[in-house]
Amino acid sequence: MDQEWLSKIAGFFAQCVSMTVATTSTHGAPRAADVYFVSDEDLHLYFYSDPGSRHGRNIPRDPRVAVTIRSESMDWREVKGVQIEGEAARVDDPAERQRAWRLMCVKFPFYESFTDVVAHLDMYRVTPQWIRWIDNSQSFGHKEEFTLEGR
Repeated sequence: MDQEWLSKIAGFFAQCVSMTVATTSTHGAPRAADVYFVSDEDLHLYFYSDPGSRHGRNIPRDPRVAVTIRSESMDWREVKGVQIEGEAARVDDPAERQRAWRLMCVKFPFYESFTDVVAHLDMYRVTPQWIRWIDNSQSFGHKEEFTLEGR
C-alpha cells in the first residue's frame, strides 16, 4: 500500500466512530460486536473491551478477526467503508497502551472521564493484513484491495 492510500484510509478511520469486530466462538460460530476505536499512522486499530466479553474471550484463543468500518449515508453514492482481515491481540506494553490512550482521548474527549472504567478493561490492537476499500462515489460497488506485507 502506497503512502497516498495509507493517508486516505487513515483519514477515513479518523472520521468514523465505531467498527464491528467479528471473532469465532470455540464452536466456530461467528460473533460480532461494535466498539469505539482509534487508529495509528500504521492503520493499527485500538479499542477497549471487557476481557469477559465474547470477543475478549475469543481473541486469545483465535486472534484472527474480521472488521468492518463504514460511513453512514442513505445515499448509495456516498457509501464508503472498509472490510479488514487481520489479527487482534491484547495490548500489554505500557508505552503502546499510553499512545493508544492519548489517541482515544483526542478522538473521544469523554474518555478522559473514563479512567476508572478503563482501568478494568483490556485494550486490544487489530493489525490489518488485508483491506478492501469500498467507495460508491467512484461507481456502484467500486473496490480496491490491499495486502499488507509483513504483518
